[in-house]
Amino acid sequence: MQSQTSNQLSFKQLLKDIFWYDAAMAGLILGSSYYNAEMWLNDYPPDIKEKFGPMSDKAKKQGLIVAIPFFFIMVGGIIWSNLRLRKANGGHLGRKAAFLNAFALIFSGWFYDLTILDWLIFVKVTPSFVVLPGTEGMAGYDDYGFHLREHMRALPFLALGALIIAFLTANK
Repeated sequence: MQSQTSNQLSFKQLLKDIFWYDAAMAGLILGSSYYNAEMWLNDYPPDIKEKFGPMSDKAKKQGLIVAIPFFFIMVGGIIWSNLRLRKANGGHLGRKAAFLNAFALIFSGWFYDLTILDWLIFVKVTPSFVVLPGTEGMAGYDDYGFHLREHMRALPFLALGALIIAFLTANK
């Protein structure tokens, strides 16, 4: 018989995990942007990409290096949170709780990236380290809609990612 606690979410733990998940993602994105924003060129609006030109080989290599901890934080952080939840539930974690916990983390990262990193920092504040050389003052730096459209394209895949992670971490 399945334990009643195996479907229990810990909102206190979830909020802590969301904080650390979003902070780690933001730290990596902002830190690597400060080091060399060009490695994020593919995430810039089209007018900026066109004016800047192709990504340098150096930035491509740096982007591949950053992709390793990015993937580790993005996927590993959610798996770690689900495993902590499973431990808190006495070693049991139902599929529903695993999915909801994973989805909450994935969605929080999606929402934080859109509202804080893209809209607030990239669009509203636009610190000099995110402005690529030769693209100063371009309209793309003020385009809230671009970021919303790009994020909306990813939205359907959030549930799929949460479902896969739930499948890997649930045991009931």
